[in-house]
Amino acid sequence: MTTSVSTEIATDRELRPEFAPFLGLMDFLGALLGPRSEIVLHDTSDLSRSVVALTHGHVSGRSVGAPATDLVLKVLRNQRDGDDFLANYEAESATGRGFRSSTYFIRDEAGAVIGMLCINIDDTDLVLARRALEAITATTNIMKGDGYSEKLSITVDDLTLDSVSRIVSAQPVPPARMMPGEKVDAVRDLDKAGVFLLKGSVARAAAVLQISEPTVYRYLRQVRQEA
Repeated sequence: MTTSVSTEIATDRELRPEFAPFLGLMDFLGALLGPRSEIVLHDTSDLSRSVVALTHGHVSGRSVGAPATDLVLKVLRNQRDGDDFLANYEAESATGRGFRSSTYFIRDEAGAVIGMLCINIDDTDLVLARRALEAITATTNIMKGDGYSEKLSITVDDLTLDSVSRIVSAQPVPPARMMPGEKVDAVRDLDKAGVFLLKGSVARAAAVLQISEPTVYRYLRQVRQEA
């Protein structure tokens, strides 16, 4: 029995030839994993609309042309040779729905990440069933990811705001009470997370940190010189 699956593919841009084998897999993966599994192909050349192909976009509410995720930014900012994929980490949609996600890195001949094939599986019903079983059996062995997480933003503005707000709120003190050195630390964390790969991120960081945009640029130059 064949399950009908239709992958949405960007028509307003030319796709890299390296993506062809992965495009061919997307319908197959969608049929294999079912309608609760979203298959996403990212092109890292334009982070503001990096989603170039999408199967079962209803899972996260996204569509072709959606921006990169915070995980994509972090991977691009901190590329490491030898990493081919990340598997079974936690992700969250813009509406707060949780997923079990995996990402395969697509590299060019020089080894740079030029795209990513991502699978986001909505395990909500299974998680609820597991919690019910744990309550009955009084176990506490909850499966966790490997230290990775992801937010599946629908617009690039949401991605920028979510990334900046999350990282700044994780600092020891709120922006209004931060000393200059603490704001430098916040800019360093933002840079490590790849936030400054996004257009408009400097203005957003300046607003949240309550400093000027030139100051953000100055701090950014400082932390990159220290690296």
